[in-house]
Amino acid sequence: MKRVIITAVALALFAACCFFSHSCANTTTPPGGGPKDTLPPVLLKVTPETGTTQFPLEGGKVTLQYDEYTVVKTATDILLSPPTKRRPVAKVKGKNIVVTLQDTLLPDRTYNIDFGQALADNNEGNLAPRLVYTFSTGDTIDSLYFTGSVLDSKTLAPVKGALVTAYLDLSDSACFNVLPDAIVKTDDWGFFAMRNLRDTAYQIFVFTDTDGNFRYNPDEDQVGFLDSLYTPTAMANDSIYELRSFDMKDTIRCSVREPMVTILMFKELQTVQYLQNSGRKTEKQGFLKFSAGNVQINSLEFVGIPDTSVILQYNPTRDSIDFWINTSYKLDDSLLIRLNYMKTDSTGVLAPTEENLSLAVMTQEQLPPGKEKKDPAADTVFRLGVSAKDETVEQLGVRIESTLPILRIERDSIRLTETNPKGQQSAKPFTFTQDSTEIRRYILRPEGALTKGYDYELTIPKGTFINLEWLPNAATSAKFKIPQSEELSTLQLNLTGVESRYIVELTDEKGTSVLRTYHTEENGTLDFPYLKAGKYMIRITSDKNRNGYADTGNLLERRQPEAVRFFESKPGERVLEIPESAEIEQSIDIKAMFR
Repeated sequence: MKRVIITAVALALFAACCFFSHSCANTTTPPGGGPKDTLPPVLLKVTPETGTTQFPLEGGKVTLQYDEYTVVKTATDILLSPPTKRRPVAKVKGKNIVVTLQDTLLPDRTYNIDFGQALADNNEGNLAPRLVYTFSTGDTIDSLYFTGSVLDSKTLAPVKGALVTAYLDLSDSACFNVLPDAIVKTDDWGFFAMRNLRDTAYQIFVFTDTDGNFRYNPDEDQVGFLDSLYTPTAMANDSIYELRSFDMKDTIRCSVREPMVTILMFKELQTVQYLQNSGRKTEKQGFLKFSAGNVQINSLEFVGIPDTSVILQYNPTRDSIDFWINTSYKLDDSLLIRLNYMKTDSTGVLAPTEENLSLAVMTQEQLPPGKEKKDPAADTVFRLGVSAKDETVEQLGVRIESTLPILRIERDSIRLTETNPKGQQSAKPFTFTQDSTEIRRYILRPEGALTKGYDYELTIPKGTFINLEWLPNAATSAKFKIPQSEELSTLQLNLTGVESRYIVELTDEKGTSVLRTYHTEENGTLDFPYLKAGKYMIRITSDKNRNGYADTGNLLERRQPEAVRFFESKPGERVLEIPESAEIEQSIDIKAMFR
């Protein structure tokens, strides 16, 4: 009996243990609760220590030991400066990150490995604090530095991830042909700190390095440069605020860093000139497309066609020509053109070149997507595009556009009438001119002031315009009036210090959409009436060559892009918030802005 009791007690104890064991250590159910790990991995040790000298030229390794398992999140963020053809390789070994240098290093040279945001803990992905590891293959560590910011030349927005490069090679082609002597990438704020430099003069370039080979590719990359050689003078030490590690979301700490230089980035226009493409969209319409702007045409002959029958139009950057042929007879299937222009030869110099072109009409397959071939004989009229916006008609007038050049206009047939609140109608005088930049566009401007409360109507009867196909326009009309809403506001800019030509634009709060534009070259007042309540910016561009747009830069010519500025009502405040029913007057000293 005693044995039976002992056995029963043992079985009961065993069952209880199994029950509690299953409850407490169920591996199929994830544990609940517990705080989320938000702490970044902590660096415990670096081998060899940062600041090491006589680092091996071949087969060098650096080991980072962390307090938890850490992974390489973004390998391309690890930058060796100066760079080598092959990037360092970083591998995880337990709680260590082992970095192996694959290429032979240069003797007597200071290097650093910038880990950027490449490392994070294995569990929650918390980024490790930025580490810049420094070593030398010689006896000393170069310790000069400089800081800077990189901005887009058109928007003045910071450029993230651009490669800032320094060269001891002072040739014009250094950034095309050789590896830099120092590199660093811009952070989210477009800011950089280039370290471990010598006390000597460097060429400074910045480019987007799209293909990741540490060389500037003008076909793919944006680029920027300092106008003159730069010799760093500041000595790095642990107390330098700008050399610390920063959380990119910490606006206050990041925004107060002081750049020593500012570099503007731009996309270069192609400079190698050649005939890139040509075509004939219809029997009497075609184009010539060149690889670079400002093409120099020595002669252009349409064989068998009088010069007076050819209509030409360059685009604003003069890298393409549209042509139309005005003849009453059918043209040959193949149009012969003799073109003589300045083409870039094998030595990179412009030289007169003659090309004989034979252009056939494009098939449907050759036309751009969405463009269907039409039979001109099926049309009896053509439609004009007429644009008259209430808010801008006083400044811009009424735009009248045709898809083909106009051969004849019966100006006296055009009618502009105004109707007062009593319903009485009268003719309103106007001017009518061809647009200087587009031969298929015409501008109609009412003479004298427009009156609030009056209705205006433009009427263009059928046959007022005759186009290249000798078709009359379909009758059309457009109505407009001066906005009367009491909620609309007016912005008045009083400009002083205007010493050359400028483009003044009112944009949305991001600077991406242009709402109003003025071209001015003298002191005076610019009015922006009928504005809805909202946020705006004022962008001003120096237009010294008077071509109506902001020119980009050129690296080999050492020409910076035309200067762009955003008006700031106070330092750092670009956005103008315009309330309802307001009349805002703002004075702008242009000379001070571009100083």
